Amino acid sequence: MVALSGMAPDIDGLGIIVDKLTGLTNYYQAYHHYLGHSIFSAFIIASLASAIATTQRKLVWLLSFFVIHVHVICDVIGSKGPDGYQWPVYYLYPLIPDYELTWQYQWELNAWQNYVIMALLIGTNFYYASKMRITFLEVLSGKLNDAALTMFDKYVRKTA
Repeated sequence: MVALSGMAPDIDGLGIIVDKLTGLTNYYQAYHHYLGHSIFSAFIIASLASAIATTQRKLVWLLSFFVIHVHVICDVIGSKGPDGYQWPVYYLYPLIPDYELTWQYQWELNAWQNYVIMALLIGTNFYYASKMRITFLEVLSGKLNDAALTMFDKYVRKTA
């Protein structure tokens, strides 16, 4: 639930599908970084995660609220467009719709910093698969997690 909460703010980016399919709308630009990236959506997402959780609901709420904010911070520091557009996060939307979170040193989404962070996270995933016997696929299914670990053992541990 916590991992899904960390990804949930980008639900407001699904408008891109309609935009690409129709060619007539501009939902992605109009709503991404508004609806899912606000303090209010953080409360809603964390509350939904807590309501769905079967145990440790308070901890799920706190961790969900935390990872949502990690997502927002990452967007503020490293999601500038390739055209130089500094993409703000509308953190107090809809209460104060003009309030923007930005950082003057925001780097592009495809900048080296994001590649380094991605490499570190992939390395962390390999560590957890190897030592803790868990993958991110556990969020979806225990069987999928087990299948991934079987493949990991067959191809990665064998060559290491």
